[in-house]
Amino acid sequence: MPWQLKQSSKLVMTYTFLFFILALCLFAPYYFTNTSLIWQSDGIAQHYPALVEWQSDLKNIIFNHAFPTNWSWKLGLGSDYYQTFSYYTLGDIFTYGIAFISEKYLLTYYNVMIIIRLYLAGLACLMFIQHWFKSSPTWQYQIVAFTYVFSGYTAFSAFEHPFFINPLIIFPLLIWSMHYALTQNKYVPLILMVFWTIWNNFYFAFMLIIGLIVFWIGYHYQHKSWLAWQSHLKILFAGILSLMLAAPLFLPSVDAVLNSARTNNGLANGLTIYPLYYYLALPGNLIANLTTPSFWLTGGFSAISVMAIVFSLRRWHRYQLFNILWVITFLGCCTPIFAAILNGGSSPSNRWLFMLSLPISVMLFQMLRHLSELTFHDYLSFFIVGIIATISLLIISNFNLNMRYGMIIAIYFVTLIMLWFSQSSSGFRPIWLVILVLVNIFFITSRNHTNNTNPAKTDLLSNDTVKQLLTQQKEYPKSKQGSFTRSYVDNQLNNMTGIAPATNLPINGPLNNIESYWSLQNGAVGQGLAPLNISTANPNDITGNLDSRNVLSNLLGVADRFENPGTLTPHSYIADNNKIINGQTLAHSDNAYPLLYLTNNNVNRNFYNRLSATQKEAVLADSIVTRTGKQHASAFANSVVTGKVRTDLTKAATQKMHMTYTTHPELLPEGFYLRPSKALKGTELHLEISNLQFKPFTFKQQQKAALANYQYMHKQNKQNPQTLIDRQYNKQAYTWNWYKKNISTIGNGISGYTLTATYNDFTNSFKQTGQANLSFYNPLKQVTLNLGQATKTNQETFIPLTFSKAGHYSFDVQIKGIPTDKRFDKVASTIINRAPTYQLTDNQIKTRIRVNKSQILATTIPYSHGWIVNGHNKLIKLDSGFIGIPLKVGQNNIKLTYHTPGMNFAKYMCLFGFIILLILLLCQLRKHPKSIN
Repeated sequence: MPWQLKQSSKLVMTYTFLFFILALCLFAPYYFTNTSLIWQSDGIAQHYPALVEWQSDLKNIIFNHAFPTNWSWKLGLGSDYYQTFSYYTLGDIFTYGIAFISEKYLLTYYNVMIIIRLYLAGLACLMFIQHWFKSSPTWQYQIVAFTYVFSGYTAFSAFEHPFFINPLIIFPLLIWSMHYALTQNKYVPLILMVFWTIWNNFYFAFMLIIGLIVFWIGYHYQHKSWLAWQSHLKILFAGILSLMLAAPLFLPSVDAVLNSARTNNGLANGLTIYPLYYYLALPGNLIANLTTPSFWLTGGFSAISVMAIVFSLRRWHRYQLFNILWVITFLGCCTPIFAAILNGGSSPSNRWLFMLSLPISVMLFQMLRHLSELTFHDYLSFFIVGIIATISLLIISNFNLNMRYGMIIAIYFVTLIMLWFSQSSSGFRPIWLVILVLVNIFFITSRNHTNNTNPAKTDLLSNDTVKQLLTQQKEYPKSKQGSFTRSYVDNQLNNMTGIAPATNLPINGPLNNIESYWSLQNGAVGQGLAPLNISTANPNDITGNLDSRNVLSNLLGVADRFENPGTLTPHSYIADNNKIINGQTLAHSDNAYPLLYLTNNNVNRNFYNRLSATQKEAVLADSIVTRTGKQHASAFANSVVTGKVRTDLTKAATQKMHMTYTTHPELLPEGFYLRPSKALKGTELHLEISNLQFKPFTFKQQQKAALANYQYMHKQNKQNPQTLIDRQYNKQAYTWNWYKKNISTIGNGISGYTLTATYNDFTNSFKQTGQANLSFYNPLKQVTLNLGQATKTNQETFIPLTFSKAGHYSFDVQIKGIPTDKRFDKVASTIINRAPTYQLTDNQIKTRIRVNKSQILATTIPYSHGWIVNGHNKLIKLDSGFIGIPLKVGQNNIKLTYHTPGMNFAKYMCLFGFIILLILLLCQLRKHPKSIN
């Protein structure tokens, strides 16, 4: 034992020293250039704002013993605090240290914790490998630890999603605790590790538990111990006890997932096979990681790790379980449904591959221990795999001999030569192999981030920018005392905007911003707003910016809009050019609806469902919609106007028109004409597109279309006498170059497209997300684009349409005008004047209202079964997705209260589980008084 402790100490010290050197090379440039490790997309949009909010709440918990309210109005239209943040901060123990630092150093903490997480992941791997393999040279442990931590997965997640590193720390310890329980019959470590796994993050817990089950099956398969029922029952009991301990985060999270806005678009986004470009890139992904992972296949394993897999496959019977795992993994990587199942039955994300790093590390250690066994056929196999990976990388680099993967390829073959030297040369020192591996993983980790210290190309924010963004949230004005209003804050990132549809930065200020970008959104509101066909909405941001629609913005209580220059301002919102806050203009509306309001109209759901999206929006302005509604009309909806359109000025205009478009060379834009109509005056125009279908061109058709456009433009330029003759024209060379440039995109027709419309110099776009999109895939057959306020209604107007992708488009169009003038002012004024006053406190709303007939009090409070009224769950879910409160004749005293679903039961489960665990520990202490395992 003393020898083992001495070896462990030496391993940790060596690992720490080497990690310090590597971390210095990887992260020092960011320190010297004042660049943070916060990504311009999810980093600044989700992770950092959540961390800032959590710091304040955590300090209140520890020092003031005050827990955050269950319901937060800062989360979009309102959402459950625990259900939202359990995914980001609450379960991440590496965020708990922020309670003991000042806000001034929070950004430093965020940056440093990324490095610490990576360090701990390697340490966990060291502990795991030493548990299985003892008395081996130090250099072997070091190679395995570093190749485990640094791969394409961490090269991507460390910068984009830092808490994604946590599973790399947990997984080795989780497997170790299971093995310890199976071999030593001691289960406390397993209970604690499963608890941490579930507490950390429910999403990764799903994958990690599957990985644990695979290990459990493999163990019993190897030891032929299937009938060890006592052990099986103890494992099951340990799992249940762990679940009980983690219940306060786990149960609300499960409820949130089951009631979220993530729509079911078919398993694996409807894919049965991946597009061809995915398979072409698959071999290259073994040794190199793409800048943007395709279907989250991050790849990028070190060269020596790939060789370890080949080493294993060539010894099928000796490493049978591992080889079965490699085969299953390969088949899984080739099958979208496999990836979708491991992603919780949703999109085909190969994020699960991070778990493969652990068995690869074990096999790498085996290979390093048996280097003397390597044969000519091993080296030949290594060489062939390297050639296949090189060809793959050449293809995805468009056969560019100056491709950016050159160093990765070179390192692979240098590693191959180094292995041969280590075996054939008696004087070879392993330190050179260690150095080569460190160089390999350095390039894997940093290759895609070489532009991060270039201010013109970086996708990371500078430290100063992050601090400025955080400071400016406090500059936004607070609501008046005793009042509740919602706001819309325009994009604050400007030219640093990433792929995220919005930012959650306003949660760190006083505003209740309607735009909310989180992984779990309220499903009831998502379903309620979906029929309105909001073009900017998606499952992660169910409101979007409401497409700047006037009626809808007021209906949802948006009183203030903080707009950037060029943003479309809805008609009711009056901009005050004297109020410029953080470079944004404040526009205010007096028509914003209150949180609670009364309306006389209760429209029947079946009638409502037959209306167009714009008419539905108008119905919600003066009505509620329920299954039992009696009305089949809405006065305000009746004022919606339909414009007449046509594509040919020689033909009569119609209210609805079918259009088709096939990509072809053109000078004049595709589009349609809107006939003059006085009825459109004072309305906001909506372009309603329905029955939308798109068939992308095949690869060959894309080539023909590109060549046709090349020839067409050459012909047009040739006919212009003022243009010099194009001596570079060469259609054969153009075709050759096109094939070389686009062969790596074969099958990209599934990646979606953008449709754009322009009216009155205002351009609005709709992006149809494709099946390759894992977070925002939401295929739509109908969508509505807000074209802004109707102008020049006395003359014919051409509305051009543009299409981003080559193919065949088919759809129906119609123009609807929804009143935004005095007609809407009157409706809004009536609603506001009839609204009851209310008192808003933590998790509670109180109001008193007298009515002369039984009716329903409408609200814009998102429906959740966590809300109860007067101690009973007698609330109505309106078809808009919000809460309706039944009112009886006479005086109604209403107390609306919110509790996180499942939280009370979860607390009792946790307490009961803790008592059981305490009893187990006491029993074990009596049995083994000197130590507790």
